[in-house]
Amino acid sequence: MTSASTIGQRGFNYDDLERAAPLLFALLENAPEYVLLLSPTGVIRYTNRTVPGLSMLEAIGRSMFDYMAPESHPVARACIERVVATGEAGRYECLGRGPHGAQVRYESRVGAISEDGEVVALLLIAHDISQRVEMEAQLRASQEQLALAVAASGLGLWEWHVDSDTVVWNEVLCQIHGISPDQVPRNFAALLETLHPDDRPDMAARARDVASVEEFVDFEHRIIRSSGDVAWLMVRGKSVRDDTGRVVKMVGGVVDITARKHADEALRREEERYRSLVATLAEGIIVVAGDGTIVTCNASAERILGLARDELVDPFGPGNPLRAVHEDGSPFPQESWPAAVALRTGERQTGVIMGIYRPDGLLVWISCNCQALFRSGTSVPDAVVASFFDITDRKRADAERERLLGEEQRARRRAVILAEAGKLLVSPRDIHAALGEFVHRLVPELADFAAVELLDEDGGFGTAHRVAVATGDREHDARYIDLRRRHPISADGPLLEVLRRDEVRLSTARPDAPLLPLPGVPDGDVCLAACLRYRAVVLAPLVARCRPLGVMLVATRGRSLGPDDLSLIDELGLRAAQAIENARLYTEMELALAKREEFIAVASHELRTPLTPIVLQTDRLIRRARGDGEFSAATVLPRLGVIQRQADRLHRLIEELLDVSRITGGRLKIEVEEVDYAELLRATVENFSEPLARAGCEVRITAPLYASGRTDRTRFEQIVSNLLANAMKYGVGKPIELALEEVGEHVLLSVRDHGIGISAKDQARIFQRFERAVSERHYGGLGLGLWVARHVSEAMGGSISVTSVPGTGSVFVVKLPRVVVGGERY
Repeated sequence: MTSASTIGQRGFNYDDLERAAPLLFALLENAPEYVLLLSPTGVIRYTNRTVPGLSMLEAIGRSMFDYMAPESHPVARACIERVVATGEAGRYECLGRGPHGAQVRYESRVGAISEDGEVVALLLIAHDISQRVEMEAQLRASQEQLALAVAASGLGLWEWHVDSDTVVWNEVLCQIHGISPDQVPRNFAALLETLHPDDRPDMAARARDVASVEEFVDFEHRIIRSSGDVAWLMVRGKSVRDDTGRVVKMVGGVVDITARKHADEALRREEERYRSLVATLAEGIIVVAGDGTIVTCNASAERILGLARDELVDPFGPGNPLRAVHEDGSPFPQESWPAAVALRTGERQTGVIMGIYRPDGLLVWISCNCQALFRSGTSVPDAVVASFFDITDRKRADAERERLLGEEQRARRRAVILAEAGKLLVSPRDIHAALGEFVHRLVPELADFAAVELLDEDGGFGTAHRVAVATGDREHDARYIDLRRRHPISADGPLLEVLRRDEVRLSTARPDAPLLPLPGVPDGDVCLAACLRYRAVVLAPLVARCRPLGVMLVATRGRSLGPDDLSLIDELGLRAAQAIENARLYTEMELALAKREEFIAVASHELRTPLTPIVLQTDRLIRRARGDGEFSAATVLPRLGVIQRQADRLHRLIEELLDVSRITGGRLKIEVEEVDYAELLRATVENFSEPLARAGCEVRITAPLYASGRTDRTRFEQIVSNLLANAMKYGVGKPIELALEEVGEHVLLSVRDHGIGISAKDQARIFQRFERAVSERHYGGLGLGLWVARHVSEAMGGSISVTSVPGTGSVFVVKLPRVVVGGERY
């Protein structure tokens, strides 16, 4: 048989494992995954949690297949049988019941537990992957939509990876070239072979052009399809650089413009063929005599102007049915028409753009050339010939091009602003500094004023709420922040209204109306009220995960804001809110991790502290028993007393940890019996006589002779013990006063100490798990006593509160029903 000393030398002690088991089980029960210990046939032997409506004991002994969807049974059963047969770990996915009864997809990992080469048990860990599966489905749908959009547009996409000299084409580009995907050129040299021989020398220069700039470069070239046909392609390319600025690849799109090229070439040939014959007929030609008589008017002129020749009377007089405008839309008076100027001055007029409203109301744009005609030997114009052609389509194309260019510029501007905003808001630590840089980035790029107003801890915009502002003037920024520190924003103001409605609000002043003041800037602040006035003001709520965080204000002074601007502001607000929420979650995560590490350190220390004297005293007793010294009651009893006290202390620590497991697992049982509260209080204090004597604390009890009721004796003693231990710890050497009184159907227990006291900001926190108002370096314990006392009191239908003043002590008051209802508390 292996001796205890041998086991200690190996570093494995079953007693230590047995004492640590409750803590290990508590950690398992708080793990996010389902952890099950199964028999080789799938019967549950242990689980760290169960589905709703089923207790832990009810789950043990049942088959794991009871909680799985029938369609998932075969794959799970096959995996378990494979693990049992081979001893190797396996995994599978299945559908099962979730925490709220809904169907959830799980990823389960199964491992074998073997003994003497035989699998005797299985360990199963199930992780909820429903959200991941849903996100993967959404990603696939988005990719399919993108591929469909690219295919429908006829846009060929290409990439050239410079380092590996690898060419990648999409399916549309393969179709344009008339090849299959396995015939795609694999490098730049092979790509050149697909080009028309005359265009190959220029491709290297085109590649250098694309690599030399950061914008898209457009060019055209010809290819020879696999069928031998020559096609024209419009190519748009852009370089992609790494962090060092080196070009790593080039990307772009291709459009087949063969049909357009053929059309252009055919048009050019037709123009060359008929120019000499119909040059004058292609344009509108009108010859007007000096007296206003129409001498000549061709068919093109009638078509363009929408008038027959006999309708073109009095071309320069009030009877003219035509009305003209300049390019900017202003009226074009008849005396300024190019024909009238040429007839009046004799000077040639060329390229004059006019907008002509035809009798049918259609606006036609023409480019007009006018030449005065003179009779021989005279210097006064006798007539004028006006030639003009319809440029309406060109004007529309120019307008459309301008519109598309504007949209492209706005899209690029939006992308740049969003990208830079994302970079600025990426830090989870100093989010307030990031918000300051964020609003300054918006001014003046997007607006003349930008601010982020965050809610304070009370959910309002009080004087302590955080503000980031950019007005374009540092002095005004400081004044604005100072204003917010001095004057809270009204609860019925537009900022909180926007948050309540969770919608973007735009306020715009008419061009002839006064500028709008910013919300929350009082008229009494002469400087800011006069300076911070704007044409348009947008209030965008900052909401993340249904949690209101604040409001973003954006204002412009010289222009109004359109739908694109509102969409951009809304997107910026969403990103800012997400960044704020991420920073909050990151901070909470750091605090939780710090608390966990602190608890592990404190628990290790607290559990080790009573073990040390137990081991020492036991070792001394063993040596005396072996004859190394006198072995008598006088020498043994004091050491046994030390062992007993430290064992009791260790027992209380373990009980506290077990209570944590019972409370968090919803397994705290209340077993009531007839009791005398007064006698029970005195007996509990009597059990503390020795620790009270060592602490130097005198106890004064005020209680009636008899106070009958029904309660859980052990839990009542636990409340009194935890409060008494707390009073001894923080009021050592000072008296402790306990009072018990009956008030109607309730019993009030108060414990008063004269110790260090608790500050007002810490009084709510001390009832939380692992919390304390002082450093654990100066006061021992796990920080669980008051938390357990609170939960036990609430489980018995009561409550606990504290009143304290730092430096004078604390009073804890427990209010319990005289008659407690028993049962298990969840």
